[in-house]
Amino acid sequence: MNENEFKLINLGIKNRLNKKVKGLKKLYQALIDGDDIINFHSKCDNIPNTLVLIKSAENRRFGGFTSIPWTSSEKTEYKDDPNAFLFSLDKQRIYSYNKNGKAICNNKCFGPYFGYHDIRIFQHCIENKGLYTYESSSSYCSYNYNGDNNALSESNTNYIYAADYEVFQVIFE
Repeated sequence: MNENEFKLINLGIKNRLNKKVKGLKKLYQALIDGDDIINFHSKCDNIPNTLVLIKSAENRRFGGFTSIPWTSSEKTEYKDDPNAFLFSLDKQRIYSYNKNGKAICNNKCFGPYFGYHDIRIFQHCIENKGLYTYESSSSYCSYNYNGDNNALSESNTNYIYAADYEVFQVIFE
């Protein structure tokens, strides 16, 4: 992440939490720690204030922030988080959560999962086209894209390949 991209993330967090980001602590990286949902949960569960940075196979870079910890729930559990947001580093834009009670979803069968259908990472997302994005103004989305078509992905399909994804804990000043 370059300086301008870090400023975008910092601005998104400051506007929601009124805190300034001091730094990021890497918790997990799919290409290094293994592209496996179990590995994601073992390194990221129960840690608040996480930033997920995704790079698609199309070289798009986007992700999300949540102040709510990820967990390995047996059942699908949607969580409300008024501090959550999605972002596109390529477009230098932040997409606000529309407060529908579904900022993130916790389930032991998924990796990071934002919104009702906005960003979902499946098992082995790098080799199995297991990155799902759906950005529109429909009721299936929990984030407001303000008419920004293909805000996150350039594909005409919702299932795409990930090149990698990382999860960071945000450290505040």
